[in-house]
Amino acid sequence: MLLRILLLIALLNLINGQQTNSTLSPSLLNTTEIMENFDMPSYSKRAPFPFNGPITVNIGFFIPKGDIEYEESIGYYKTASAITIGLQELIHAGFIDTTKVNFKFYFRFSNCSVVQGTKTTIELLQNDNVDVFFGVSCKELSDFMSVIGAAYETPVYLWGPTISTYIASSNQFRSVISTSISAEDYSNCVRCLVEHFNWTKIAIIYMNTNYSSVCTEMQTNLVNTVLTTSNIVVVYSGQINSSKNSMNESLLAISKVARIVVVCIPSNEVIRKLMLTAYDLGMTNEEYVYLHVDVNDTVLENSDQAIPIWNDSIGVSDNRDNDAFKAFKYSLFIDKMIENNVNMTKFARNISLGMLDYPFYCNESECLENAVDPNFHYSTYAPYLADTVILFGLALNRTLSTTPLLYTNADTLKNNSAYFFNGFSGAVFLDNNTVRSGYFYVKYIGNDSKRQISMIITKNENQTYFTSEYSNTSESEMWWNRKGSARPSDTPLCGFLGDKCPKTFWEEYLVTIIIASVIFITILIFSIIVIIFLRRSRIRQQRQLDMLWLINYEDIKNIKTNERIYGKSIASISESQKSLNRDIEVTDNENIKNRLSLVEGEDRRHVAYRYNDETVVGERFRGPAVITAAEKNHLRTLRNIDHECLNKFLGLTESPTHVIAIWKFCIRGNLKDLLRSKMGEIDPYFVVALMNDIAFGIKYIHTSKINCHGRLTSACCLLDSNYQIKLSNFGLPFIRKNVRRTYEEQLYTSPEILRSQNLLGTKEGDIYSFAIISSELLNKSLEWPGDNLGSTKNDIIMRIKNSQNGAFRPIINCQVTERWIGKVIMIIKDCWNEDPLKRNKIEDVRKLIKNSMNNKKISMMDYMFNKMENYASHLESEVMGRTKELMEEKKKSDILLYRMIPKSVADELKSGRTVAPEYFQSATVFFSDVVGFTNLCAQCTPLQVVSFLNQLYSRFDELIERFDAYKVETIGDAYLVVSGIPIRNGNRHGEMIANMALGFMESLPSFKLSFLPDYRLNLRVGLHTGSVVAGVVGLQMPRYCLFGDTVNTASRMESNGMPGCIHMSSDMYGLLSE
Repeated sequence: MLLRILLLIALLNLINGQQTNSTLSPSLLNTTEIMENFDMPSYSKRAPFPFNGPITVNIGFFIPKGDIEYEESIGYYKTASAITIGLQELIHAGFIDTTKVNFKFYFRFSNCSVVQGTKTTIELLQNDNVDVFFGVSCKELSDFMSVIGAAYETPVYLWGPTISTYIASSNQFRSVISTSISAEDYSNCVRCLVEHFNWTKIAIIYMNTNYSSVCTEMQTNLVNTVLTTSNIVVVYSGQINSSKNSMNESLLAISKVARIVVVCIPSNEVIRKLMLTAYDLGMTNEEYVYLHVDVNDTVLENSDQAIPIWNDSIGVSDNRDNDAFKAFKYSLFIDKMIENNVNMTKFARNISLGMLDYPFYCNESECLENAVDPNFHYSTYAPYLADTVILFGLALNRTLSTTPLLYTNADTLKNNSAYFFNGFSGAVFLDNNTVRSGYFYVKYIGNDSKRQISMIITKNENQTYFTSEYSNTSESEMWWNRKGSARPSDTPLCGFLGDKCPKTFWEEYLVTIIIASVIFITILIFSIIVIIFLRRSRIRQQRQLDMLWLINYEDIKNIKTNERIYGKSIASISESQKSLNRDIEVTDNENIKNRLSLVEGEDRRHVAYRYNDETVVGERFRGPAVITAAEKNHLRTLRNIDHECLNKFLGLTESPTHVIAIWKFCIRGNLKDLLRSKMGEIDPYFVVALMNDIAFGIKYIHTSKINCHGRLTSACCLLDSNYQIKLSNFGLPFIRKNVRRTYEEQLYTSPEILRSQNLLGTKEGDIYSFAIISSELLNKSLEWPGDNLGSTKNDIIMRIKNSQNGAFRPIINCQVTERWIGKVIMIIKDCWNEDPLKRNKIEDVRKLIKNSMNNKKISMMDYMFNKMENYASHLESEVMGRTKELMEEKKKSDILLYRMIPKSVADELKSGRTVAPEYFQSATVFFSDVVGFTNLCAQCTPLQVVSFLNQLYSRFDELIERFDAYKVETIGDAYLVVSGIPIRNGNRHGEMIANMALGFMESLPSFKLSFLPDYRLNLRVGLHTGSVVAGVVGLQMPRYCLFGDTVNTASRMESNGMPGCIHMSSDMYGLLSE
């Protein structure tokens, strides 16, 4: 083993010796283009070299060494020799004159330690007088180096991973020049891409490593700065670690709020693990887009030998490369654009061999193994280091050519670095802060498992990022694995929780259809049940209706001859007519006999019966009748008819020999009976009202299912108790079609029906029959009066049948003088026209009748009511006269009664109440007597005595009216008056009697007798006050009497008094004294 190592060392020394003694390898870059882009001054315009000898530039170089975490990206063994590659390019292109400039390198291996790196930086400045620093942008070390460089005004060239936004955007770090882009560029790139696709909701997953926190910076910058000026909303932002639980938690949270996921993880292994976790959670489908921001240039590296990110490259394979590939198909990658047209294989070879040469002379096993490894691959950021050296060399050349004395001045080198050139890491363009501007590719994984570039994101002159297509690539190509190659939406069609998905017709309306179907089936079943129920109910109803018209023959009873069913009706007709206008007199005994024939014999067509305790009329037809369903329906229709001008059909029954139609009995008979009676001078209005009622009944029949009457005669026009016409014997065509018309019926039948032998009739035939009946009403007699009386019914029927142009019709001999009667006659003649089509319709007949009466309302009820109102008005006048006389007599009776008995007592007696005797505590009684009345009576006749007393007491009565006193009675010449009875007046009764007594005395001198002119009247008066009992005594000629000692005392006071004086008791005196 030792021998093999020694041989290897010998081989390397040989190679190294060959390289050392050989000339410089040809340039890998296009140096001519670099000179043009970098605007190098021509030799004629260069400043003279002011130094006596070559200058030495001290370079402090920081690079990690021996740390496996950094080895593949910025590690010493695969990166450091990029310095010599850069120098070779400068020297080969003539940018560095080795006769004038020497370089001295101070390598420090701080491994990104902030404390150690900061200490080393200061030591190099103070102890080794370092002119420029080359620092790797790892963790916060680059921040501290930048601060120190600004403090010491020493240029700091940064290379490697993404630098912090703090350094890139701050104006305080005037000494910093960087070939790495900043985290802010990635943030702006993400914003540009998201806005390009019109997404407004994104989620962010990021992770930090031991050597880089750029993802945290990018997330912070994106959320707090970049997106604040756009309509993009970060709905979720979460930092994860490499554990699956952390990834599960974040991904599940994202699934509820977002579908566009920005991923910033500087580790391929962790990215693969994250995508497999998303795959396991079902989050790698058409709805999701994962935007991977490659801040470390390790995803989809440019080298063809690079391992695809979906392949497991660490440890034992997990056999999930295929699952990872399926997951990554739903990803986009934001990667720095590297197009350098450089043979990077030769670049790799120079890196591995350069470590064995100046200034490294590395003989460590890592360097030796890399030198002989045919598959050696340089670190990720080795090209960035080579470009950083070239950038410094170009700036140094420009400085030495213009201001050579300032070749170590930070500001001068910074200003001279702000140019563009194409290097090993692609286009190097520094912005105003001398920080490299990013040029990005947007890549996707094609169906061929190869990386594809779809878009380019670059900065414009305004330092604003914009997108452009790459090589005419359409956007739909990157969505090849989406439905219809359509761009995904940031909000899924079904919502984040799947609860807003537009449903298909069946999904959306399935429940409705099921419910509707259930409802429909339920309704259908219910409808069928209802139909069956209704059908059965209809059948039951029809049976019940059949029970209405179907009458059991046993339920009807024949009426005996001796039963007086018409006595009342005849009397009613007679009495009512006599009381109204005495227009109709029913005195024809023959009429009574004819009507009584209803109950006699089996050959009569109409028979009276008793049904349900009522008198009914049966219309009998011979033989049985076959009743079908149609006939039953017709009978139900007949039974349900209830019209004011149609007689009520009660039902049908069947006897052993006949079919009997039962009709309601009308108590006043029919028009035929009325015409047979002596109608007298009947009111013409009555006739027109009857015609109107008949027309009204016919109209209902014609407009109903019955269609026509067919056998209308005056005998079919019944009269109820109110003289309302009721048409009867209609309907029943299935029976009547087999019944021939009688001679009497044929007299009312139209000619065309007589000729055709139509047994059912027509509407036009009913109009003809109406005309014949109307003519009878006007003539006030039965059909065919006048010249035709001598003809038989058969002769008349034959003449009607054989008449031409209606020549043979009844003669109307109407004696009414009213002008409207002529119009009625014209209506009748139009209705019996020979041509049925020229006859009036029944509707027109009613209108014409109404017009003939000047559109007045025509009603038999109105007629009867008018008669009754006139009669009532007459009776009312008589009653009012009699009542007035009675009131006068009553007033006289009351006056007389009030004169006999006190009014209060009389009112009690008039109301029927008993007047009980009443005790009065104090009242005053007046008693008077005519002095010498006996002698006076001897001188006069009895008549003169009566006249004398009448004159005297009339005067006293007039005086009493002035006082509150009541005259009790007169006994001969004695006059009894009381006050305080029957109405109490307190203690005023003494005063009332005293003043009245004085009035009596004062009136005596003026009292004269015609038959005794010289006689002077004188009185004795007695007064007393005390208790009295008063009451009515007797039934015949009752009197209001006073009882008690007070009356006797007053009488004694009078009898013991002196003529012409008023004698009062001490009680009376005491009352007046008070």
